[in-house]
Amino acid sequence: MMYYHATLLLGVVYPTATLLDVADGLPQARRIPDILAQIQKQHDGKEHTMGVHSLSPLHENDVPEDDATTDDVDVLSFDQILDHFSTDGEQDGNTFKQRYFYTSRYVKQSDDNDGKNLKRPTAAFLCVGGEGPSMDASALTNSVHCTGDMIELADKLFSEFDWNIHLFALEHRYYGESMPGIKNNNIYVEDIPGYLRGNNDSADDDEKANVDFTYLSSRQAVKDIANFVQSREAKTHFDLDDDAAAADHVRWITFGGSYPGMLSAWSRLLHPDVIHGSVSNSSPVQAKLDFQEYHERVGYDLAYEFIGGSVECRRIVLEGHAQAVEILDAVDGIEGDGQGSDDNDGLDTLATLFNVCGGADSLRASRRNREVFVGDGLIGIPAQSNDPSCEEDLCNIKGVCEAIIKEQMSEPSQSSMEILAKISNMQSGGCINVDYQQYIDYFGTSTVENSNDRSWLYQTCNEFGFYQTCNVNS
Repeated sequence: MMYYHATLLLGVVYPTATLLDVADGLPQARRIPDILAQIQKQHDGKEHTMGVHSLSPLHENDVPEDDATTDDVDVLSFDQILDHFSTDGEQDGNTFKQRYFYTSRYVKQSDDNDGKNLKRPTAAFLCVGGEGPSMDASALTNSVHCTGDMIELADKLFSEFDWNIHLFALEHRYYGESMPGIKNNNIYVEDIPGYLRGNNDSADDDEKANVDFTYLSSRQAVKDIANFVQSREAKTHFDLDDDAAAADHVRWITFGGSYPGMLSAWSRLLHPDVIHGSVSNSSPVQAKLDFQEYHERVGYDLAYEFIGGSVECRRIVLEGHAQAVEILDAVDGIEGDGQGSDDNDGLDTLATLFNVCGGADSLRASRRNREVFVGDGLIGIPAQSNDPSCEEDLCNIKGVCEAIIKEQMSEPSQSSMEILAKISNMQSGGCINVDYQQYIDYFGTSTVENSNDRSWLYQTCNEFGFYQTCNVNS
């Protein structure tokens, strides 16, 4: 089966990539040790929030620097239907507060009452929310969500073609502050738990565990979009002299990338009567549980000379991982309990080279710890976020491969595993945490820092998969 990421506009699908390119639209691979390092920084008081939502493709550190102001962006909410598919009359009245953002920055003001607004073509651009950092007013100025193509197009249509473009952004249910309440006697109440609003101490342990994801799905989210664009709250932003018929003819265009891009495309596909067009960037609209193609793409990128990779770079990465796995296999490897061999010198060496927190004992402690260590890769490979213009060390494929080749040339006698260990130490800046139980404990209790991550993890488990695996000998 061929998998595409595609751009959809006005209902037409334009395939822009082959199977090898599909990784660009998938949830970004994130190594569990990196997640554990961030958790530790939170506990140490070095970070107040996660900042990077680890299981999702959108990261706050991907936001370009800009002087754009959010002063003209309104932060609003409206009553969204909790269950669009309910057949139970008692549930039909249940709603929750869904946040949205609006600006009239690209709308000609009609203070002179010259009637021009009624004559200018009018469209509403809607940035679709999803996984990743919580939305805020920057969604309509400068953020990872939609602001590149959406705002540039709005500005061009407004300044060069005399269009009015109303900009909206709709936060996804169960993300950010658009959280349905807690079920109480089978009825959802609108009292949002404080720990999801930033006050972690306001909920006891039982309440913290009582997050009900019953109504979290892409199907509900697509219905949210269709309901919002038809809502009275959305239409009140159109300055059309209270002409309801004119408001109904404003053309809505949805925008999104990755999972929000999927929603953007599906909203046009399923609701063409209210969504005039859709821009869907790098969207893996065909879900796959075991997505081995992701890391196949990563391997391809490591050898792709056009972006700074090389065959030798990939060879060292492959060989270094093989050498590490051979050591793990010597103590019954990932499949055993870590106690299968008396010869633990290799494991001690491995733990020392990669600066594993707790040393080799951490690797011996459990199979899961060893999976954390090697399962997501011994080094971070920025294949998906590869930015040729970035300036930080190891920030793209070229930087990683250049560092690998430089290490090889500086000391030709060292093993590929030793080279990868040096790259890993450069990337981590500290010891490598492989404590799987700490990872489970973090996601086992909902907090303001991990609520978005938990929502996305639930969706991948319940709907999509997208789990990035490696086949033997691939």
